[in-house]
Amino acid sequence: MPFTAYSYRDDPSVPSFDDTRPLIIFDGLCVLCSSGVQWMLDRDPAGRSQFAAIQDPLPKALYGHYNLDADAFDTFMVLRDGLPYTRWAGVMAAARTMPQPWRGLGFVGRFIPGVIGDRIYDWVQRNRISWFGRRDVCRRPSTAEASRFLVV
Repeated sequence: MPFTAYSYRDDPSVPSFDDTRPLIIFDGLCVLCSSGVQWMLDRDPAGRSQFAAIQDPLPKALYGHYNLDADAFDTFMVLRDGLPYTRWAGVMAAARTMPQPWRGLGFVGRFIPGVIGDRIYDWVQRNRISWFGRRDVCRRPSTAEASRFLVV
C-alpha cells in the first residue's frame, strides 16, 4: 500500500516531533529488540538515527496513523523521509541508517524478495520472546544515549 510522505504531520492524533533523522520504533520490553537498538547505538556514534519504544505515546500514535496495532506489535517500524518501512523492508531501512560496512547489508538485503524476507521476519517476530525473553521494564536510554531517543 503506497503512503504519502509526512502524512502524519496532518494527523491531529500524532504529536509533532523532530523527523529530520530516521526514527526506529522498537519494542522496549523485548530483549532481542532492545539488544538490537544497543547494537546500533554502539556502531553508530555519529547518531544518524533516533529511537523510540512502542510503549511511548508518539510511536503508538504513529502506529494508529498507519493502521498498525501498537499493542500487538507484530512489526517494528523505521520512519524515514516521512515514509514508514515495516517487516523486512524495515530491517533493510534500519541497516541503511548505519555507517559502513553495516549500511551495505541494507543494500545487499534488497536482493532477497520481500515475500521471502517478510516470512523470515514474521518467523523471528513470532518467536522472539520465547527465544530471547522479555524485560521486566521498558528499555530506557542512559544519560549518554538520551539525545538518540525521541520522547514526546
